[in-house]
Amino acid sequence: MNLAALSDTELIEKVKSSHAPAFEEIFKRYWEPLYLFALKKLKDEDDAKDVVQDVFINFWIRSSSLVINETLEKYLFSSVRYELLHKISNAIKKEQKIKHYTEVVMPDFTASLDPVQQKELLAAIELQIDLLPDRLKQIYLLSKDDNLSIKEIANRLNISEQTVKNQLSTALKKLRVGLKEAFIVILFSNL
Repeated sequence: MNLAALSDTELIEKVKSSHAPAFEEIFKRYWEPLYLFALKKLKDEDDAKDVVQDVFINFWIRSSSLVINETLEKYLFSSVRYELLHKISNAIKKEQKIKHYTEVVMPDFTASLDPVQQKELLAAIELQIDLLPDRLKQIYLLSKDDNLSIKEIANRLNISEQTVKNQLSTALKKLRVGLKEAFIVILFSNL
């Protein structure tokens, strides 16, 4: 059967009965225009791919109960718009949370520490950074000390942007774990 010759409506009916090749045909037809639409809005290739991938994953998961009252193209573009809004909303919330901690919580926390404790905290942070594996440390310092973007770090080190994101995430996890104990010790010594 030549699936490429089928209409979107015919493909949807096949997808509703878990026909994977019909799903693949829909994916082939719409992946690129959906990706380009998401890329235009997000201006980040990896994020755009993630959004489109999420739309197709949800499409497949809900395929047996799909109700599409418009064309498949409109349905998929609406789904991408929804995912874009969701992603942007989450990014804004995360940024607001970080801003809150850096502007409100951390100054209050460090202000409650005496100068010796502040030095201990800085020393603990520096020690944890020094304990990072060389590559993680290099990427972390390029990001935090040199204020380079993920793209700039990737270009400088000749690695992919996704690798930089993964390495930064790993570095932050290791730092959080290492600093947890130091924060507790400093907090309790302040009581």
